[in-house]
Amino acid sequence: MTLVNRALQSGDAYLAAAVYAAAGAPQRKTLSALLFATAKRKRQFGAAIYAPGAVLDVLASDSDPKVRLRVARNPAAPTAALARLAEPEPSPEMAAAIASHANTGPGILERLARSSDRSVRLALCGNRNTPPAVLQQLLADGDLAEMKAAAANPSADADILTALWAGGDLYVRAEVAAHAAASEAILREALSSGEPIIRRKVAANPALDTASLETLLDDPVGAVRAAAVRNLVPGGQAADELAGDPCFQVRRAEARHAGLKPDVARRLSADRDAWVRRWLARNPATPGDVLERLAADGELEVRRGVGRNSASPAALVRQLAQDPAAWVRAGIALRDDVAEDILLTLGQEDDPDVLSAVGRNVRTPESLLIRIAQHHDADVRRSVVLNRAAPREALRLLAEDPYPLNRAMLARHGNLSVSDLEPMLGDPEPQVRFTAASALIKRANTN
Repeated sequence: MTLVNRALQSGDAYLAAAVYAAAGAPQRKTLSALLFATAKRKRQFGAAIYAPGAVLDVLASDSDPKVRLRVARNPAAPTAALARLAEPEPSPEMAAAIASHANTGPGILERLARSSDRSVRLALCGNRNTPPAVLQQLLADGDLAEMKAAAANPSADADILTALWAGGDLYVRAEVAAHAAASEAILREALSSGEPIIRRKVAANPALDTASLETLLDDPVGAVRAAAVRNLVPGGQAADELAGDPCFQVRRAEARHAGLKPDVARRLSADRDAWVRRWLARNPATPGDVLERLAADGELEVRRGVGRNSASPAALVRQLAQDPAAWVRAGIALRDDVAEDILLTLGQEDDPDVLSAVGRNVRTPESLLIRIAQHHDADVRRSVVLNRAAPREALRLLAEDPYPLNRAMLARHGNLSVSDLEPMLGDPEPQVRFTAASALIKRANTN
């Protein structure tokens, strides 16, 4: 029995939704009668982010305006469905939803620009699919909110940004200063601005050159200096004195910088701000002797950071595997390079965080995953489902898991066989049936 036939005979709307795109025209007609039998069901699928594009495409032509609006607001709505919803003259609420949608095509956005509704105009100004010519049209009589949205739009070109810089208020100009397409003239003016917000925004601009960023390291405002440190190219190195900067934001930015100098790292390792030490503990550029010091830090999140750091020496990883805090040990269990004997030891613990981390590790032996898959805690069992390398023998134990979310997630796992997925088509939970059917169709299409 094919999946389509099964859906037709079972009367299951969720199976019908999963197989709809794979069905032929005569079968789709019958499936539609099942899928769209009630207004409640249509509204439900119209809003469901898992609904296939083919289903949403049909619902875009539904007579119920509430159904159509739900489709317009659904992030999974395909471009063709949104184009249909835009015809002939959508309500302001519908137009605003279409104008803000990431899948709306430029042609539809251009047509919606004729609207005088403020919510539609604002959505258009912020949509990265809106063509520059349409943005210019909108900004001819745009208010400050529309100008700010356009200034932050990646589609805004240099001409638009120049006009916004000239005619906008402080906050519009700040967005322009942060835009990668801003002209050199704007960047120079922003660098010397008396407004801290503009200097902070230009310090974060990815197009700003290294020399200008280094100049901003001497800015009197800490937030500006911090933005400059974060924006420095990975190979670059900020000034040594930033390790003693009075602004914690600057020290945090320096602690996480890929170009961190060893002597700066040593100074930051004693910083009074715990987040400085946290970022330092996670930074692969932090030297080994500093990581050893941080491994004994009183803050467990700092020690966990060392445990998760790919640059931490094997001896330090082994030491932290015996840390008194379970959260630290769980961090060790997540490492993809952790020794098998450490995983086996941690796998004997009772702490759910530690066991969940062991369950997710692709290096965990099958025998241990089988035991974790039978744990009394649903969250711990789910860790095996989240393990992309989990073997079929461990996964099969979760096919009848009492927690529906675990079964729904299990149906997506690539290591299940077709014979494992087929019984899930009769699961009492609709989402499990839908996911299993979708997985079977995907496999059939790739074979």
